[in-house]
Amino acid sequence: MPVITCPDCGRDVSTLATACPHCGRPSPAGMTPIAGAPGPARKEETLWQGTPSMALLAGHAAGIVLVLVAVPLLTRFFASTMPDYRAAGMVRVGWFATAALLVIQFAALLIAWIRLRSTMYRVTNQRVIVEQGVFSKRVDEIDLRYIDDSTFTQSLVERILGIGSVTLMSSDTNTPRYGLRSIRDPRGVRELIRAQAYQASQRQIFTRAT
Repeated sequence: MPVITCPDCGRDVSTLATACPHCGRPSPAGMTPIAGAPGPARKEETLWQGTPSMALLAGHAAGIVLVLVAVPLLTRFFASTMPDYRAAGMVRVGWFATAALLVIQFAALLIAWIRLRSTMYRVTNQRVIVEQGVFSKRVDEIDLRYIDDSTFTQSLVERILGIGSVTLMSSDTNTPRYGLRSIRDPRGVRELIRAQAYQASQRQIFTRAT
């Protein structure tokens, strides 16, 4: 049976005793928590959630404006160099081309918007969850205890728009990398994940609803 020395009387005391049987001093062993024991289970809480930024649609919007302005101007320019009987036909062709390009641009804008809205990122105190899918749904997750490293990147355009991407490197061999693409405040989200990953690595027990 392991024993320790009582600080008051100097006699040996069992580590299982709550007090010294010789002098009555509370046993240090009985008051010291067991090293390595897991802390209380943590209930899962959502700390941040978001989607890819709608700022990504700016390129499609610029394309629509460009079609509305550039195509009619080019059409009138070329029509002005032609005889009158051919200029009228050129103008009609220009308007048909403008309408067709606008339909294509609006369709691309709608598809991009649906894709953005169908992607959801969520960071809890236990994991990072990525939900994707328009008609079918796919959910990927990474346990914070398995995150080894993280980075965030911003291109020049993304810095102007205030968005960026966060990449997570995991020790899970099946899904070693996760990406949170084109989100607002990528630096802040990365720091939040890093702080939570550090806490989760301290051998804490998780309880999850799903």
